[in-house]
Amino acid sequence: MKPKTPHNGDAAYYVLGYLEQAFPIHAQKLVEIDGNMVAEPLRDETGALVVSREALALRDAAMMELITLAPIPSALDQILWAFGDDAVAEVTGRSIRPLKADDGHLFIEKRSASSNSAETQAFMDGEKDILIFSDAGGTGRSYHAAQTAKNQKRRRHYLLEPGWRADAAIQGLGRTHRSAQVSAPFFRVCTSDVHGEKRFTSTIAKRLDQLGALTKGQRETGSQGMFREEDNLESPIARAALRGYFADLAAGRAEAMSYENFTDWTALRLIDKDGVLLEELPPIQRFLNRVLALPIHMQNALFAEFMCRIADQSERARAAGTLDLGVETLRGDKIEQVSTEDLWTCPKSGAVTRIIGLEVTDPVHVLSADDALSRNPDKLPMVNRASGRAALISARPMQMYDEDIVTLMRKVVRPNGSSYLEETRFESSAWEDIGRPEFARLWDEEAASLPKTTTTKLYLLTGLLLPIWKDIPTTNERIYRVTPDGATAMIGRTLSEEGAAALRARFLVSNPQTPQEMLTAALGTTAPVDLGRGLTLTRRRVAGEMRLELGGADRGMIDGLKALGCFTEIIAFQLRVFLPHGDRIDTGRILARIVGQGTTKAAEQAA
Repeated sequence: MKPKTPHNGDAAYYVLGYLEQAFPIHAQKLVEIDGNMVAEPLRDETGALVVSREALALRDAAMMELITLAPIPSALDQILWAFGDDAVAEVTGRSIRPLKADDGHLFIEKRSASSNSAETQAFMDGEKDILIFSDAGGTGRSYHAAQTAKNQKRRRHYLLEPGWRADAAIQGLGRTHRSAQVSAPFFRVCTSDVHGEKRFTSTIAKRLDQLGALTKGQRETGSQGMFREEDNLESPIARAALRGYFADLAAGRAEAMSYENFTDWTALRLIDKDGVLLEELPPIQRFLNRVLALPIHMQNALFAEFMCRIADQSERARAAGTLDLGVETLRGDKIEQVSTEDLWTCPKSGAVTRIIGLEVTDPVHVLSADDALSRNPDKLPMVNRASGRAALISARPMQMYDEDIVTLMRKVVRPNGSSYLEETRFESSAWEDIGRPEFARLWDEEAASLPKTTTTKLYLLTGLLLPIWKDIPTTNERIYRVTPDGATAMIGRTLSEEGAAALRARFLVSNPQTPQEMLTAALGTTAPVDLGRGLTLTRRRVAGEMRLELGGADRGMIDGLKALGCFTEIIAFQLRVFLPHGDRIDTGRILARIVGQGTTKAAEQAA
């Protein structure tokens, strides 16, 4: 069956050899060993393996079908034939190549050793608009939009057949992204409509990110901004999304496949005999490899649902400022340094940790209603009948995972920014569907009333950070490189105003006495802060949100605390008391009433 010469290119030749050697054609028998049924090869009386005629026929039919397939040209040849060798510069090192004549017939062209240099020069001089280069043609050459080159058009760099070596991929990407260039290139990875192919580009993205972190300490160094966060299927965000997806599969909430079919096709078990989700779930690499063995339509369905969850997680983390983007450059029309505070001095080295206050002024770019609708096709135009404001809201709730807790959220896009709303609050809110004409009118009216510029206040923690890293609030983990107007360049970790106040309380306030000092101390650490009268205030994370919990309250104090502004919630069959906290809530005032008035007295009044 194996042809002496390949009829469908080298790829088919290798696949034929693989089918012939690896296709299971030998019969098996079931035997019982220690109470377990296992399969063993069936042998005849001479000890030779018994060949299954049915399996042999299947293998031969598959090989015959592959042989009769029409030849598939490589991507390189298809590009050459589509645009013509007059428009395409090829720097691959090939000594011969097939070309198409005007009448459609193929002919072989021989190439000299100097063709690579000539083709490179033709592209850099603008004589040819398209350049194709391989690993062999990407060494020691530059294809960027150099200031000295005649062709200074922005490069659009498409990566085909990237392989597995991250260092080789970076070397190739560096050919079009170099110093002294007019503009940076536009990078894109080309994949087919088979979603399982993301498995391979994901591995490359992970390796590029790791290599970039080792070379210059910043993630975009390796991937050059070419990959999105959700392209890396082996990241912590992807692992969290996979655990949530496993929970959906086990509970029957996944639309792509039932749990029974998933188990049958992948042989992955997610629940124990009692129907409880396993503590040790299959790792993401095993899940991805098993999915690759499924039929294409199943692959696409499972990957679509899984990628949707990763995108939701990444978007939520980006909005919350917890997505690790490496070192970013803070830009703005005007960046002014307004304050400098010495927070901590290392007793051994004398190095100082400082809190730098910055004000960043940027123009406000507000989309029109038509642009907002076109950029958010997955969101519905709605109006809040209570406030009269229009917004675009996600048509479906986004699933946010915090360990085994699933929180449903809706993204709300307004002219002045976006926010997230819990599904339960959305269902009980005054948001209603609205027609596009009324939506456009309300949106554009609000957009026209917004200021033309906006000034943002943020704090940057600079200097020696490693010794106090565990004490830094984790609500915002972005790292910026910034050069304020009239000041020297600096690099540091961003802080919110609350985070800065918490650090001041942690390092500059040794014994908090006032309610405000108690609040800032609680925000700056997870240790309980003593409020007196047996009460403590502790910062905790509940269902993915930061909360302030009041501890030490007995049953007789609950009504009094609720009368002063606190709220309660039953979690894991325990009644817990929380202090309201948010942008529009005066938490300090509520805490002052609790500390100043006395809870016991308030409880007596409430009773």
